Amino acid sequence: MFRISQFMQEILAPKPLGPKRNPPGPVVIWNLVRRCNLMCKHCYSISADTDFPNELNTQQVFEVMDDLKQFRVPVLILSGGEPLLRPDIFEIAPAPKRWASTLRSPPTAP
Repeated sequence: MFRISQFMQEILAPKPLGPKRNPPGPVVIWNLVRRCNLMCKHCYSISADTDFPNELNTQQVFEVMDDLKQFRVPVLILSGGEPLLRPDIFEIAPAPKRWASTLRSPPTAP
């Protein structure tokens, strides 16, 4: 049960914070591609089941991944659109496994 007196006491005399943590680095959610065949109502991405101009080619993707490696990003989430619609996704996806502790992608298939 919520007690207002206990809440007020914690505001007036807050407990000290624990020891400073040193998180390993940021989680990066990379919208790798805008194309998507799902059209989910909840999705924030402006996507459609068509190719979009000016998206990164495979070499540019690897260059960005090199930057993420230098920044010691421990978690990379490949999102989009639907990353599995990229023809080169099976070339791209294994690369971060060499330096990121976690690699995720939405659980869908083309």
